[in-house]
Amino acid sequence: MKWSKGTAERVRVLVLSGNLGDGHRQAAKALAEASRLGTREAVDTEVVDFMQRVYPQLQHVVKYGFLKMVEKTPSIYGYLYHRTKYDEGLSPLFSLFLRLGRRALLRLAAEYRPDAIICTFPLAAAAVSLLKEEGRLHVPLITVITDHTDHALWLNPATDLYLVGSEQVASALRARGIASSRVAVSGIPVAPRFHAEEDRTVVRQELGLQPDMPVVLVMGGGGGLLSEGIRSLLRSEAVCAGMQLVIVCGSNRAVMRELEEELAHRPSGRVRLLGFAEDIHRWMSAADLLLTKPGGLTTSEAVAKALPMLLYKPIPGQEEDNAAVLVRAGVAVQAEGGRALTDQLLELVHDPARLAHMRGRAEAFRIARPAERAWEAVLALRPRPQPELAPRPELSMSKAW
Repeated sequence: MKWSKGTAERVRVLVLSGNLGDGHRQAAKALAEASRLGTREAVDTEVVDFMQRVYPQLQHVVKYGFLKMVEKTPSIYGYLYHRTKYDEGLSPLFSLFLRLGRRALLRLAAEYRPDAIICTFPLAAAAVSLLKEEGRLHVPLITVITDHTDHALWLNPATDLYLVGSEQVASALRARGIASSRVAVSGIPVAPRFHAEEDRTVVRQELGLQPDMPVVLVMGGGGGLLSEGIRSLLRSEAVCAGMQLVIVCGSNRAVMRELEEELAHRPSGRVRLLGFAEDIHRWMSAADLLLTKPGGLTTSEAVAKALPMLLYKPIPGQEEDNAAVLVRAGVAVQAEGGRALTDQLLELVHDPARLAHMRGRAEAFRIARPAERAWEAVLALRPRPQPELAPRPELSMSKAW
């Protein structure tokens, strides 16, 4: 790869993530970790939360509104998602929102002076693309799509390269008119540790789990969106007697307190509650099954671990699309709304042949070293000689405001 600065200097890459869902941040962290481990080039990565830096006053309002819409009115979110999936161009309201952050984004770019910008968050990708279209920013833009599907929100005219999770997504982008040279199938980036082979019996012993009893890992996303259906598992004697449950509440302390109260009335030594777990790869290594919402990153981590999944109540929109892809690939089963979750869980956990088949399908479906492959694609870019950013971008923008 021939960067404009020459191979003697280190390549600086700014990775922009977002706080609307934990997957964007985890993908960014995976790329940063892989840049230190897997590239032959001298790469310096800096991961920055786009919303925190560009919209510090608005970020909490936007995040609260987004999470409440997903939790309270998922049908509205699903309608908006499907209504805009194939839109071309920015809506006036969305364009106004991005323009409000132009000055802060240019200051951020001037601060880090990156040789390339990678976005794992769609709003960040749209904002960078807008600045490039206006001629205010002149670095390669790489967008990492962190779902198993495509959506217009990810797609922007000034994007130099899209990194996607599968050939199916790549085909969808080509069908939209995006050139094959701008699309690379790298797999959704997960941290390299998710591809490490671990002995299940040893890991269970180290985590304090019984080695000879099935383990079900329950995850509700980074926000810990655990529904009443999942909580009902704690009230099932058949579930608590026949398996070990490890429930990851993420950053949702309120849910964790509610589950602790539930367990106080129904004590069980076979239920473990976790907050945000940095060693989630080890719990996946120990598990026989993952019960989860079908977020792009969580399911990609499970596929990397060849861990079968039972998908529960996907949010209308990208999670429904993700679930369809995973079920079709044979790596997951989607819980049926008309049946009790406890029945479906018991049926699957006590069918070792089916679980073994799903593990085999996951091994065939996964892409090895996705974060490292992503860097290989990024470093293979050959950008045109880039003009330097203005030392004081606020001066270059003065006429526009």
